[in-house]
Amino acid sequence: MKRLTSLFSLTFVLLLLLAGCSQNSSAPASSGTETQTSSAEQNSSKDGSTDENTLDKIKKAGKIVIGTGGNYRPFNYMNEKNELVGFDIEWGKIIAEGLGVKPEFVTGQFSGLTPGLLAGKFDILLAGVNVTDERKKSVDFTEPYGRDGVVAVINKEGSNNPADIKDLEGKVVGVIGGATAQAVVKSIGGYKEIKEYPGETEVFKDLVNKRVDLVSIGRDAAGDYLKNSPDGSKLEIAGEPYTIVDVAIPLRKNNALLKEAIDKIILEKKQDGTYQKLAQEHFGLQFDK
Repeated sequence: MKRLTSLFSLTFVLLLLLAGCSQNSSAPASSGTETQTSSAEQNSSKDGSTDENTLDKIKKAGKIVIGTGGNYRPFNYMNEKNELVGFDIEWGKIIAEGLGVKPEFVTGQFSGLTPGLLAGKFDILLAGVNVTDERKKSVDFTEPYGRDGVVAVINKEGSNNPADIKDLEGKVVGVIGGATAQAVVKSIGGYKEIKEYPGETEVFKDLVNKRVDLVSIGRDAAGDYLKNSPDGSKLEIAGEPYTIVDVAIPLRKNNALLKEAIDKIILEKKQDGTYQKLAQEHFGLQFDK
């Protein structure tokens, strides 16, 4: 009896070993992918983009998708033929040509452009974006392609006009939502109220109609509006700019190859005179650097 029990136990063990060998022989050999990540995965940003994939995607698609406003002269706006034109648009075409692709411009409200960029709706932004420390927390910036400064625009017949952009005590201030000028107003403080608008057309209309005491906006856009708008003669810039800052192209973080390619194009245009030529054409001035 004991001999039969021992034989049965041995047979059972042998069957288990054979079953294990059968399972192992049917499994494919490990390639190491389960524990190792590719270099592209290691370079991935939080939104899933990589250096290689972002630039490759642009070149394989044959286009670069550019987020812009379409309502911020002279940077980006619709002309009388309903064509998208402006300083930003010219730079978009230059950069696309330098990358060997076509530009595709997508317009939207300024406040929604950065979220759209981070969500992957655009490859870059060209929207007169000022470089600030706060923005650097969420995006990277290319070599600057312009210069700007925040000013106060007032109605010549206004009853509560400031002396300059720092004189905000008790004032109702109009701003474009999400723009640097809004952050400047908040940092200065003392104002009675801030009113947000989607673009310069709307904010300047309320200034002309005295619904706000001043408009806080970039110097370049202010100068263009005063020069070219039918209502421009009713307005004027009060005092000097708050600061002069760089205007550059935001792109998602961890896109070093794309940044390097765009930086090279901008630097070439600074060296060949295009940079200052475009400044003169669109703003009637030369940049200080």
